[in-house]
Amino acid sequence: MQLDENKNYIQLKKKKREFLHFDIIAATQKADRSKKFIFSFHDLTLDISRQMIPTNAFKEFLSIGELQDIKSSIKKLFLGSFYNNSEKTNVTHFTERNPENFSRTRTERYLSFEKLLKTMGIKRLINVGIGGSDLGPRMVYQALKTEKDLPELVNISNVDPTSFNDAISGVSPREVFFIFNSKSFFTEETVANMTIIKEWMRINKLDFNEHALAVTSFPEKAISKGFKRENIFVVDKGVGGRFSLWSDFGLGLVGSLGTKIYRELLLGAYSMDVHFLKEKLNKNLPYILGLTRIWNRNILEFPSLGIIPYGESLKFFHPWVQQVEMESNGKNVDAQGIQIRTPTSPIVFGSVGTDAQHSFFQALHQGVEKIPIEILVPTTLNFLSDGIPNNLPNKNQLAINALAQCEALMAGDITSEDRFRIFKGGRPSTLISWKTTDALSLGRLIALYENASIVSGLVWGINSFDQFGVELGKEIAKNISNDENLANLSSAGKEFLKKL
Repeated sequence: MQLDENKNYIQLKKKKREFLHFDIIAATQKADRSKKFIFSFHDLTLDISRQMIPTNAFKEFLSIGELQDIKSSIKKLFLGSFYNNSEKTNVTHFTERNPENFSRTRTERYLSFEKLLKTMGIKRLINVGIGGSDLGPRMVYQALKTEKDLPELVNISNVDPTSFNDAISGVSPREVFFIFNSKSFFTEETVANMTIIKEWMRINKLDFNEHALAVTSFPEKAISKGFKRENIFVVDKGVGGRFSLWSDFGLGLVGSLGTKIYRELLLGAYSMDVHFLKEKLNKNLPYILGLTRIWNRNILEFPSLGIIPYGESLKFFHPWVQQVEMESNGKNVDAQGIQIRTPTSPIVFGSVGTDAQHSFFQALHQGVEKIPIEILVPTTLNFLSDGIPNNLPNKNQLAINALAQCEALMAGDITSEDRFRIFKGGRPSTLISWKTTDALSLGRLIALYENASIVSGLVWGINSFDQFGVELGKEIAKNISNDENLANLSSAGKEFLKKL
């Protein structure tokens, strides 16, 4: 069922004008607003009290997804039996983080990998991949990198040789180890970087299989590229790229953070999955966050969504969310291949909060359009450097800034006689907070966002687990590289090629 066939949505859509003129400022001053619009799971808090959802319409808001049999779909996802019909496979990334399915063999192989890196004296672990096998590990490592005796994790995704040069800078070739990540092992960027790396190894007299391994769903293809079978980690074909950090595609995190921390990350995500499965929808964090996307995108017709994490440790969170949401839900047909009649994924953008305040927040506060944002912040900061006390007076400045922006966007300020200093307010935001960014809390946060995007996709009636939109441009690039089908290029395209 598509969204425009959902009778609960249809009734809400009729009230769009009323919702657009909803007085957030007055509503948020009432105590019952916070009681009804703030939700918690462990130390993770989801505050949607500043969204443009009237208090008396909250039950209607919750009803949007009720006709889509959400609970049944969640159960299938949890069990690994949800069918991705366009790719003819079950969706299995939930089972990767279920401790009941985390085999002793998998643990032992991870510990052996850790030991290998230590024995070899590896100081830099280079994760070669693109998309999900790059963005997820990059984001998690930045958030949790605390171990000083483990290898540094560096990512290569761009085919620009500068990326490789930067990745190997400052270390001896024998102190470097590579993980090549490709589900199909046909990913052009990964294969192109492999060619560069193999030549670099040859020049530096390194054995390829002593300093590299592969993670893929097609081991025979990895073998054809020169990997020994014992150097290949095989991932189930039902694990989608943007959900892949929970599988062996997270091997870079195992080597750089340690198996123990990686397991805690998975346990945090699993706990959110259990909450997603068992909690009633009126208190279910992924369900509620997913519905705010529907509310803003389809009922109020806001086309964009800002993801604003506060803190340097989460500086790669917004590009990760961008992929999860836009690759999952940027679709124009439903799960049966029928043309979609309502907008789907919002345009997701973002930046670290304190930097964003001095750039695009100008448009958020005073621009013509209202742009919903989600602000994320830990309430307690970790000072990881030696010699820095944990009781500095500005310790909570990140949380204070995050709260202040939510309040300013909501309340505005119309008291000034200077028209240039008028802030009309009424700008919707969600505040997501937790105590400290550790592996468990980060796992819960990541699973919250993944599952919220899945909820949105289910309500839209689309398949959130394929990504055919990434393929056409690559196919044309391949044809150009092979001097094939050049006659089909535009005249401007043909002129551009003459410069190459």
